[in-house]
Amino acid sequence: MTTTAHETITPRRGRSWPTAGALQWLTWAVVVALVLGPFLPLLYASFRDRPLYEAGGMLTADPYRQLFSDTEFWHAAWNTLQYAALSTIMAVVAGAAVAILVARTDMPGRNFFGRLTLLPLLLPSLGVVLGWIVVWGPGGYLTNLFSQRLHIGSLAIDTIPGMALIEAARLLPVAFMTCEASLARADSSLEDAARSAGASPLRVLRKVTIPMLRPALLNSGTLIFTLAIASLGIPLLLGTPRNIKFLSSYLYLTWTNAANPDPGSVSAGAMLLLVVATGLLLLRNRMLGAEARYVSVAGRAGRTALLSLRRWRWPLAAAVSLYLLFSTLIPVLGLALMSVVVVLTPLIAPWHMLTWDHWRMLGQGEFLRSIEHSALLALVGAIVTTALVALATLVAHRSRFPLRKTLPVVILYPRAIPGLIIGIGFFWTFLVTGALGDFFRQSIWGIMLAFCIRNLPFAYVVMYPTLARIGEELDRAGRSVGASWWRTCRSIVLPLLRPALFASFILMFVEILNDYDPALFLVKPGNEVIGTTMLSSFIQGMVGPVAALAMVQVAVTVVVLAIGARLFKIGVAGGHDA
Repeated sequence: MTTTAHETITPRRGRSWPTAGALQWLTWAVVVALVLGPFLPLLYASFRDRPLYEAGGMLTADPYRQLFSDTEFWHAAWNTLQYAALSTIMAVVAGAAVAILVARTDMPGRNFFGRLTLLPLLLPSLGVVLGWIVVWGPGGYLTNLFSQRLHIGSLAIDTIPGMALIEAARLLPVAFMTCEASLARADSSLEDAARSAGASPLRVLRKVTIPMLRPALLNSGTLIFTLAIASLGIPLLLGTPRNIKFLSSYLYLTWTNAANPDPGSVSAGAMLLLVVATGLLLLRNRMLGAEARYVSVAGRAGRTALLSLRRWRWPLAAAVSLYLLFSTLIPVLGLALMSVVVVLTPLIAPWHMLTWDHWRMLGQGEFLRSIEHSALLALVGAIVTTALVALATLVAHRSRFPLRKTLPVVILYPRAIPGLIIGIGFFWTFLVTGALGDFFRQSIWGIMLAFCIRNLPFAYVVMYPTLARIGEELDRAGRSVGASWWRTCRSIVLPLLRPALFASFILMFVEILNDYDPALFLVKPGNEVIGTTMLSSFIQGMVGPVAALAMVQVAVTVVVLAIGARLFKIGVAGGHDA
């Protein structure tokens, strides 16, 4: 049974809705203010001779002079450059290789490996990093096992190359998804023609396949480099004990230095990172515009001919399996084991050290508060953000609002910005906005606001593709019977968008639950969330309870995503950029 637009939309009396123009302007103003507004107090704070919480003061460039005269800042910048460059090279090369194996070869289990490759993006990043430390870190289980029992050295993950390896393993799925999407859009006729002309498989890859991937490699490389310079958990947990500072950990430690904090220099450093991240985003958008020049697209979809790996089929499948085993599965298993033993050491069998004390600690104090707060923020934040992004997406793509084309750019902007910058920006914003800012600063809702803004892009990239498949003739049919823009959206478009709304809610719930770095500058005693509690407790040496808390995060993430995949057919390829 079908329902026409005339039957769906019937006049109603007694209810007053805002005009389309007013609602569209309000939506645009709210989104722009929430996304870009916090950077204005940050900019002001970076040119002030004293913190914003002190009266008086004047504009000056002294914070930038102090920052540039600090040799530790330049050491941190050089370390960050090395770390980001190594992470990008390893992630892009390995991610592109896995994408080619999955999309263009007859490797056994290629579809299964394609799904498992996404695990590092789906699982909580901080929990996986802690798993790496428990297993491969100084004093880690496998590190001690290799050195004491097998007398074999392992890679020191508390060095810049070691930390870059962890970051590359975490961000490899970004390159994999970008390259796989590019290969899926490309026609294989050029590769078939090269093979029919006698070219070897390696020559086909070098001369045809990889050149077609050039825009995807540059695109993913730029994004991974941006995410790497913004990384905080790895530099803080592994670099700080070795006195290896990165820009992110340098700013955080300078901000939290109780003896001599320097908010001005931190604000100046945050503005520099903001400028760099924005420049990389603009460069990435420019490269995306040229992608079509390198992609061969057939006029009609055809079957992709797979490259035969012959005797290399199983060795390459084993190599991908080992990557997944050592980079993701073993760290998570190590984390789970650490949560139920007194001490994790190869000298004593784990079953002789079993204990539930770590899990019991989760039922009290800051551990219990952080779980309750994170669950509440994830639930409320996912609902609010999904509603706001749904409305903004309708304004951007289903209205005649004059500034509609700016909305997608603004909505996607926060994910290119380091989370610590968003946290500092909201800290200054709450400080200068009076009673309302005081309310957010003193409560968990200020943390939720920062989390929601940072993760806006996830909701948008889920909703927009679904909205694009809903024909605009339905909107025109609604308006032809006299319905307003908002009435048409409520009665026709939003009901058809319902699966994307549920999928957006699931992804937002997971992302807010697992986020942590913006909260490091907003958290107060009594307002803890899971990520900040994990970081502070791990630094204090409480490894077992932290492992149990991380496993709670991992378990909730897996269950929620499994429910979403089952009920709402959530796909990750279009919805995650790290």
